[in-house]
This record gives sequence, C-alpha cells and structure tokens, in this order.
Amino acid sequence: MANLFWRQKSKKTLNLLSTPFASEEDFEKAIFETKEILEDIFLIKRQLRGGKKAGIPDIIGIDNDGNVCIVEMKNVATDASVIPQVLAYAFWAQENPDSIKNLWLEAPEQPEDIVVNWDKYEVRIIIIAPAIEPSTLELVNTINYPVDLIEIKRWGDGPHQFLL
Repeated sequence: MANLFWRQKSKKTLNLLSTPFASEEDFEKAIFETKEILEDIFLIKRQLRGGKKAGIPDIIGIDNDGNVCIVEMKNVATDASVIPQVLAYAFWAQENPDSIKNLWLEAPEQPEDIVVNWDKYEVRIIIIAPAIEPSTLELVNTINYPVDLIEIKRWGDGPHQFLL
C-alpha cells in the first residue's frame, strides 16, 4: 500500500495512508460533491435510471463547451472492458437529446455561461478509476468520441482526505 507524505510549514510531516473508497457509490459521491475535480463540467445527475438505455450511467454532466459528458466510475483498476459499457451510454446520450435536455432543465442552478445546442451536441466520455490499464488507452484511440481517462487515489489522516 502506497503512502503519501505531507509536509506542512508549521507542523511535522504527516504520513497519509492510502485509503481506498469503501464502495463505488462512495467514490462516485466524493467526485460528485468535489466540483473542483471536474471543474469544466457542470454535473447534472448521478445514477440516471429509466429510459431506453442499457445500464445506468454513473454521472451525466455538461462541459463548458456544451458537450454532454458521460462519467463512468470504477472503484478498482479498470481495463478496456469498460469501453463497451461507456459506448452504450454515449450512443444513448447521442440519440436522446430530449432526455438530456430535461435533465438539464430539472437541475438546480444551471450555469448561465454554458450554452448547449440541443439539436447538435457532442458526447464526451470520462472514465475515472484508481488505476487505468494501458489496454484501455489502446482501445480508446480507436473510437470517435473524445475520452478522458482520469486516475484518482485517496489518502487520509483521520478526518482529512487528500485526493490525487
């Protein structure tokens, strides 16, 4: 288990212990509530159920460029097997602009500076996991959607957390 050493100016060095999230739900909640991590994306909804889509996207958002963002979270190291799952969500988002627009309109306090062309928007895929295997990148390079691969790990010291 990796440790992170945090040296504070006025205090001794703290040894932060690697602190994996207890569940994917906890991981997802931490990302959803820490807006600074995905600062260019207005996160609309978690665990979107219903409709004619296969599965449940973890998070749906809209980025500053008006792209619909599908955020898929994994609480374990992930590999290329996640790609078919996120592609199914991306296809659904592309084919159902009315559903995405309704989510946007139902969201509290939409940013005024984000403009979405509901007749023609792009879908962006974001995969977040503590580790992403190189095979994922190889497959990502063969698809036509923009994809961000983000590794996030957590360390802790008592009630304090450090996300990297």
